[in-house]
Amino acid sequence: MKIFTIVGARPNFIKIDPELKQTLVHTGQHYDYRMSQLFFKERKLPKPKWNLECRTVGQMIDRLKKLFEKEKPSLVLVFGDTNSGLAGALAAAYSGIPLAHIEAGLRSYNRTMPEEINRVTIDHLSTILLCPNNTAALNLLREGIKENVHIVGDPSFDAMNDFMPIKRAKNYQQYIFLTLHRNINVDDPERLKYIFEQLGQTKEKYIFPLHPRTKKTIDRNKLSIPENIKVTIPSSYKQTLALISNAKMVVTDSGGIQREAYWMGIPLVIIRKETEWIEIIISGSGTLAWGDIKSAIETFKSKQVSPPSFGVNTKIREVLYRYV
Repeated sequence: MKIFTIVGARPNFIKIDPELKQTLVHTGQHYDYRMSQLFFKERKLPKPKWNLECRTVGQMIDRLKKLFEKEKPSLVLVFGDTNSGLAGALAAAYSGIPLAHIEAGLRSYNRTMPEEINRVTIDHLSTILLCPNNTAALNLLREGIKENVHIVGDPSFDAMNDFMPIKRAKNYQQYIFLTLHRNINVDDPERLKYIFEQLGQTKEKYIFPLHPRTKKTIDRNKLSIPENIKVTIPSSYKQTLALISNAKMVVTDSGGIQREAYWMGIPLVIIRKETEWIEIIISGSGTLAWGDIKSAIETFKSKQVSPPSFGVNTKIREVLYRYV
């Protein structure tokens, strides 16, 4: 049995199951210490056997194909919608190796997002589709994908629970936790400027760990950040969970942070036109905000009455071991 798990970006590292019998392959997509190695250290994860040190999808595919040809894995496992996941999926398909996809079936139906293109492509290349919820499985059914679809829950829930309970901080509910990194929000300087203007018009204080992608746009265009936004370096996973838990609200465009705020019962404003995690909106736990972000922050009240329940990594292991 040889399961090769392909990782490369922060969202992938969070979902790694340390108890799965697997070989970790790091593409090198995220190489900064705080965006990569620190996650392995905090979660006590095994060190990847290979780090391919790639910066482009083309490099990843080429080096993964060569690695698969040499090592001959019996199954390739990828996560979510990152470029590393796409490269792992394409390399597995080209090499004739069965592919398993964790977070299969999620859809925003917004093809202007690279993440949406990635996840649709990965799903249609996959042999085993591991869905976090019923909605994701129904999305696959609508696309004609009926075989080897399993509803297993969300492994990020397990990762979060490894750090629970979280101590209440001195500044408990005295700030809003803010993150921005999606291309639709941060690649266009005018869009990013507008978001900052909206946030600056509120009376709230924000803590804002600055993603490298967002920092590039700010620096390149000399954008000013309002005084009520405290900029910090990228947070570790443990620090991020603590910042979410102690916040009065979370404002984000991140898929992972959406779910963590949802699970913790923190009111959530999602700076997008849509979300793959539609249950967050249906439950009244969060709201979408694109134009009038200021109003959403000032008026949204969470209606979530009970914490959601999710599956665990043990269920994913059981499914994967059946196929190898």
